[in-house]
Amino acid sequence: MTDGGEGGCTRRNRLVTALVLILAWAALTGILIAVGVGVTHSSSVNAFDRHVTSVVVAHRTPALNAAMKAVTWLGSWVALVATGILLVILAYRRRIPVVAVLVGVVAWAGESSGVTLAKHLVQRPRPPQDLRLVSAHGWSWPSGHTAVAIVVFTTLALVVAAIVESSAYRTLAWVVAVVAVAAVAFSRVELGVHWTTDVVASTIFVGAWLVLLFVLFASDVRQEHTTPKRVEVA
Repeated sequence: MTDGGEGGCTRRNRLVTALVLILAWAALTGILIAVGVGVTHSSSVNAFDRHVTSVVVAHRTPALNAAMKAVTWLGSWVALVATGILLVILAYRRRIPVVAVLVGVVAWAGESSGVTLAKHLVQRPRPPQDLRLVSAHGWSWPSGHTAVAIVVFTTLALVVAAIVESSAYRTLAWVVAVVAVAAVAFSRVELGVHWTTDVVASTIFVGAWLVLLFVLFASDVRQEHTTPKRVEVA
């Protein structure tokens, strides 16, 4: 009877967690869409975006353009797939708990579906074609590359924190993650395929989504049956 009661309680807790997760995602996505509609029809915000883009474009150089074309790949599907493969390998080798991989999938699913839905409903035009240095498809709000970069580099920083003992290396991992995300966000504006507020929107939306996942699932990751072994770095 006790086992059955505990099992029922666990199932109820999981259902409550799932319900909270779905409602929170819906709320965050709804806010993203509502703000996007407001931004699209705001003359002052659009004037700000055009001004920033004009300043960035005026300071382009061949070296900067080449660097940003390389950096922007850090927010592409290639980086996402590579991160997913890494997580699966680490879970298989019991360096991270399996539930961490599942949370990673949820993080990606929430980010991808929210961004895709917002793009289709807001339908904000991208910067003019003659400003673009790379090809881009679909609508502008919010920035998909920035959103992917946040998921990828937050995940990688958390992985380092889970398997490495050295606090210095953990700090370094977070510094690298912040710099990488900022670089990808800037690259989307510098390459002329997104407005500044597009990348800001992605940063806030995905940041809030990941914080929510951490609050809901951090204890489950810690309590995973397989305890990951840390790597001591001299």
